[in-house]
Amino acid sequence: MSPTTAIACVLLGVSVASFSFFGCGGGSSGASGSYTGPVADSACPGLPDASTWKNVSPPGTDYAASYTGTNSIVARPDDPATVYTGVDGKGIYTSSDCGGTWSLVSTGAHATEMSSGRPWSMVIDPVTPDVMYVVQGYGASGLWKSTNAGVDWEQVLTPNVTAAFYGGGQITSIHMDPGDHAHLVVESHGNCAATNKTCAAETADAGVTWKVIDLSAVGDWSEGSGIAIVDRSTWLYCGVFSGLFRTADEGASWTQMDVGGALPDCDYYQPRLWTDPGGRTYLAAIAYTGPGILKSAPGDTSKWTLIDASPQADLLVATGTQLVVAKSVDSTYFVASQSDTSTWTPLAGPPTPQPQAGNLTGPHYLTYDPVHHVLYASTFSTGLWQTVIP
Repeated sequence: MSPTTAIACVLLGVSVASFSFFGCGGGSSGASGSYTGPVADSACPGLPDASTWKNVSPPGTDYAASYTGTNSIVARPDDPATVYTGVDGKGIYTSSDCGGTWSLVSTGAHATEMSSGRPWSMVIDPVTPDVMYVVQGYGASGLWKSTNAGVDWEQVLTPNVTAAFYGGGQITSIHMDPGDHAHLVVESHGNCAATNKTCAAETADAGVTWKVIDLSAVGDWSEGSGIAIVDRSTWLYCGVFSGLFRTADEGASWTQMDVGGALPDCDYYQPRLWTDPGGRTYLAAIAYTGPGILKSAPGDTSKWTLIDASPQADLLVATGTQLVVAKSVDSTYFVASQSDTSTWTPLAGPPTPQPQAGNLTGPHYLTYDPVHHVLYASTFSTGLWQTVIP
């Protein structure tokens, strides 16, 4: 089918209006963090009925043996029917029909390294969609970049980062600046050598040069931590055991935020926020008791409140008109209208077994396709699923 005449604004990481891949608006046409070209409406036969989940795991995905059998999943902003997912120990797969059929795409340079670990985190460049970045958890260290839609890959961390990071460059998550596709921040998957505390690295030129960011102020590294970029200077750090921290100077200094006892989650593998048209930023959180969705003051991420009666969650994604949140521990899903985040409705999730050997079974990655209205959920123990949310 031919590209639609509508223009979609697609931002990675931070969503700043109602319709987009992850949200749209808040920036000028042609902004360096958004896709503003035509969007193809390619065919996606076999989609499930609304609110009915379908397993679309790539063939041979061994999620029974490995509880992280499928990992990150992203969709192209210029043709959202084309999606990419990482499969534990098998590489990067692609589908051009919304997960109906799959093929291994990481068959070129460094194919072996791309099949070495768990592709926890992946981002696709919204300005140049043939460019994407991925990590290999517990596999080949570094940040891997493809410039030809996932066929060939190159490790782009510089020696100053690999020497500083845990494991010679083991990375938890990647976050791309919503206003600048060349600006990325990655966090070490473990404490760093120099300080025995957590650290990160920043590039402003799409991985050509990097500087190490000392995160000693936020404490030790922990599972579930991550950095989310609000804008060039303002970032958030979520530590499940340390709380929410904010920097307004690109990581030079950090201040802990008062979040009412919640444990905010910048979402480990896929740091993501959503910002409404009024400038309020939303962030999923886990709390010992009480509500779990945090909302900032309009245009001010230094002030946060918990939304009364909101569900506890560690993933958040925006559809065209709603917010979807999910909790990986018990596989619960909720939705709320973007115009009324005071009311949350349960959404039935895909079937998940009881945890085995302490492993989680719920979702650990969410992606939404706004053209076909498809929500993808990559789960810990049952593979990759999709449902339709109008």
